[in-house]
Amino acid sequence: MKKSILSLAAAALLASCSFNDNEADHYVVVSGADDTSYLKDVEGCPKIHIREDDVKIVQKEDYQELFEIKAVGYEGFCYFNEKVEKDRAVVKPKFKVMRLSDSDVTDVQFSYYLETVEGSTSFLGRKTYFASANMPVGVNEMEFTADAGELTIPVPGTYDLDIFLGLIANAYDLEYKKK
Repeated sequence: MKKSILSLAAAALLASCSFNDNEADHYVVVSGADDTSYLKDVEGCPKIHIREDDVKIVQKEDYQELFEIKAVGYEGFCYFNEKVEKDRAVVKPKFKVMRLSDSDVTDVQFSYYLETVEGSTSFLGRKTYFASANMPVGVNEMEFTADAGELTIPVPGTYDLDIFLGLIANAYDLEYKKK
């Protein structure tokens, strides 16, 4: 009887540990253009900055404005990836899409980047991600969260790391953006 009670207690303890283990290594990614909005107790999870120059793009077709896409925020967390034995940051950007014409185009496709510019060379670089949304005819505005981008980050406490987020304008959009 004692063995079965101890077995049940051990199984319950093991199950609760494995359930909590998934959440234990997750830290919230905190937004901030400056240190005042960054929580220092996030244990090494990077600050995410949306670059002002790349916060929005206007897509057009045949000189007609179709959509304005704007980066408005993100969700995210950090975790330790046991498979590769490295800390990782997961960022899910949030975008606001506004229809600018009466066009019947419903597919909105664009790219965004996550970039690090300071720190160890092993963490430097820019990764490009593709995003798409379906905006039904008659809908003038919608928000959606893109698929997650994931970056390797330094061991917590090594140094602070900033990640920059922005939209990528294609050559046609860039020409229009300058006007």
